[in-house]
Amino acid sequence: MWCESQGFPIEQTAELRNAIEKLYLVFAQYPLRENTGACPCCHSEQDERRLHAKPLRKLNENDLRDFVQGALHVWGGVDDFKHFLPRIFELAVANNAEFADTQIAVGKLRYCEWWNWREVERQVIQQFFRAAWNCVIEAEPNEWSGIESEEWLCGIALADNDVASYLATWQDTQTENAGLNLASFVANSDFAKVNQRPSDYWNDCSESFAMVSTWIRSVGVKTTLRPVADRHPECEFAERAYISLP
Repeated sequence: MWCESQGFPIEQTAELRNAIEKLYLVFAQYPLRENTGACPCCHSEQDERRLHAKPLRKLNENDLRDFVQGALHVWGGVDDFKHFLPRIFELAVANNAEFADTQIAVGKLRYCEWWNWREVERQVIQQFFRAAWNCVIEAEPNEWSGIESEEWLCGIALADNDVASYLATWQDTQTENAGLNLASFVANSDFAKVNQRPSDYWNDCSESFAMVSTWIRSVGVKTTLRPVADRHPECEFAERAYISLP
């Protein structure tokens, strides 16, 4: 039943699996270097060996967690990140809670200046974003699923400053799951508050924050949430989201 589950499973649709496979295909040209350049003050030789112990697709969240945290700052360069990118993004979808914040895993693209990468690389990343976002907004909803939605939206915003199309997709997706996840997002974030300022990861994409805030307070979102609250009186957060909007 809706609103009773505590997890936030993201079903990997055929669209998302296809997008992930394209990431592996396109970024396969970036081999794993014998030494990926981990800062010796921050990481040990064992940390380096862990990256080489398994094939890329077999690396798990424990194998890559430290690399993701330090990538481009104290561990490796752009080509090293490109090598691991398909598996990092795959793990971000499959097991975000045990891996790394989406804002970190996806937001690393910002430091890579990925908008200057080859067109085919940009295209497969954008395809992945679209497929992942569709899965996020259609995931089984619960009171706190909106937090996961915000993490993904912020992560995408860090990489791509224009989040308008992702918001439009959410509002245009006329399903129960999308509506309840939107209600959870509104109820458990600060976007509905007047004069709200960005914080945490949103500080690095303040224009996108303002765009989301304006969208949340729009007539269209409130119109979308009214029937959601009416259909699901068992979900207290749905009514709370509706009445929080102007």
